[in-house]
Amino acid sequence: MTPGLWALIVASAVLVFWTVGAYNRLVRLKNAIGAAFAQLDEQLRRRHELVGRLSETVQTALQHESAALEALQGAVLQAREAAERARGAPLQAGPLGALAGGEQTLAGSLQRVLALVAHHPEMQQDGAVSEIAQALDETRHRIGFARLAYNDQVDAFNAATAQFPTVVLARVFGFFPLEPLVALP
Repeated sequence: MTPGLWALIVASAVLVFWTVGAYNRLVRLKNAIGAAFAQLDEQLRRRHELVGRLSETVQTALQHESAALEALQGAVLQAREAAERARGAPLQAGPLGALAGGEQTLAGSLQRVLALVAHHPEMQQDGAVSEIAQALDETRHRIGFARLAYNDQVDAFNAATAQFPTVVLARVFGFFPLEPLVALP
């Protein structure tokens, strides 16, 4: 074999190994985003469950505020549906935007019900209500950390898909930059 042929074979081998390595890195980063979303989703499910428990716990005491409780229950349903859609497509901007919107609505309705609870001293002394309120606050912090972890993974993926020469490979194989998740209340 001629030296030119050897150089071509070596260059081709290097290109193939680089392509496989770069592709596998992009897949790993994309899978890390999915894992980070799963952690976020777990915390959102926890919040939805806690809000449902809170609603059941205060329902009899806040009978005269049925509109606020109905709004809360509707917001929980909307947030759960949005989370379900986002679970099916955790890398698409549309479902993630709907998720953020559903969680914003839920947070507003929850704040209203918690304000009503604050005006009823007997419910503030109820151990179940205060326990749920504390768990909701802890979960809110966990959601914040999980969202940051998700966004960190998105940033790492976006950086990898923007760097030359990986950007060329990313576009060929359909790896496009992703949108970070906006703040969740």
